Amino acid sequence: MTYGRSSIGTFIRPHSSEGTASSTKLKEAKQPPPKLDYRSMVSMDDKPELFISVDKLIPRPARACSDPPLYFRLRMGKPIGKAIPQGTTVMSYGKNKLRAEYWFSVPKNRVDELYRFINTWVKHLYGELDEEQIKARGFELIQEDTEWTKSGAIKASGYSDSQDGEEIGDLTRESWEVLSMSTDEYRKTSLFATGSFDLDFPIPDLIGKTEILTEEHREKLCAHLPARAEGYSWSLIFSTSQHGFALNSLYRKMARLESPVLIVIEDTEHNVFGALTSCSLHVSDHFYGTGESLLYKFNPSFKVFHWTGENMYFIKGNMESLSIGAGDGRFGLWLDGDLNQGRSQHCSTYGNEPLAPQEDFVIKTLECWAFV
Repeated sequence: MTYGRSSIGTFIRPHSSEGTASSTKLKEAKQPPPKLDYRSMVSMDDKPELFISVDKLIPRPARACSDPPLYFRLRMGKPIGKAIPQGTTVMSYGKNKLRAEYWFSVPKNRVDELYRFINTWVKHLYGELDEEQIKARGFELIQEDTEWTKSGAIKASGYSDSQDGEEIGDLTRESWEVLSMSTDEYRKTSLFATGSFDLDFPIPDLIGKTEILTEEHREKLCAHLPARAEGYSWSLIFSTSQHGFALNSLYRKMARLESPVLIVIEDTEHNVFGALTSCSLHVSDHFYGTGESLLYKFNPSFKVFHWTGENMYFIKGNMESLSIGAGDGRFGLWLDGDLNQGRSQHCSTYGNEPLAPQEDFVIKTLECWAFV
C-alpha cells in the first residue's frame, strides 16, 4: 500500500497595477469621519449670570456704612381688656403674628421730614413711653408677639377673635382700626386724640413764586390734602408765566415727579379754582388716578368736591387736552393743548358745580404745585 502525503497549496492572486490604482482611488475618495462639535445652547447674552467670573461670585466682606441711618420704633398697644381683631392693618403683611414693636430704618436725609410730619399730626403719640399716660387714655402696651391660630384664638393673650362683637365695636379711634369712611372723617378720627376737631392746620411753605395763591387760599386747601401730602412744602413745578402756555411743557416738567399735584387756575375774570390729582400728569390712553383726586373753587365761596364713587374717570391726558373728572359727555375740568381755554361742567365723578361762573373760560395763569 502506498501512502502519500497530501499537501495544500496556497495560491495568492497577484495584484495587478490596475487593481492597485483603483483601491488607492477608493481610499482617497473616502471622507474622514465627521468631527463632533460641542456648543452651549445658552449664550452669554441669555444668561450672563452663568458666566460671571469666580471673583464676582465670591461675596465681598461687608463694608462699614459711612452714613448710618436712624431707626424709628413703633410700639403697639390695644384697648385695656379688649381683643384686637385679626383683620386689623397692624398685622405683619398677612402673617399670623402681631408683633409688640416694629422698627423702621430712616435715611438721615429724610429724618427732618418724618419728624416734622409726626410733630404736626400725631405729636401726642411721639416721645418716650409713659405707661401711666397710656393707661389714662384707656390703652395698654402689647408686651410680646401675638400669634393667631387657624381657629382665631390668640396664643399669647388668651383672647379669641370670635369673642363678643362688642369688643371690636368698642375699639376707639386710637386703636388704628381701619374703618370705611370718607377722607375727611378718617383724618379727623384717626390722627388726633383730642375731642375737638377745630384745629389750626399749619400753612405750608412755598418753594417758588406764586401769582395766584394767597395765605387764605393755602390755609383752606391744606385742610383737604391727602395724608401723604400733609406736612410737606409746596414746590412750584410748572407755571404758564415761567414755562409758557403749552400742555406739552406741563407733561415734560412732571416726567419724573412722584407726588400728588395741586393745579391752581386763575381765569381772565379773576376766578380762582382748580384740582388736586393723586399723581403727576402724563399722556395716557385711558383714565388714571385714584379717589384722592378732587376739584375745588374759591368764588364766590370756597367749595371742595370729592370723589362720589360713581365712576373712576379721574384723569386723562393727551397732547390736545387734559380732562379731570368725566361722565355723560361732560368734564369736571377740561383744558386745551395751548392752556388757553378751558371748560368746567357738572360731572358724575365729583358731583361738582361748574368751577367758574361760565362753563367756558379763558386761562390767565396756571400753576402746578408738588409736595416735597
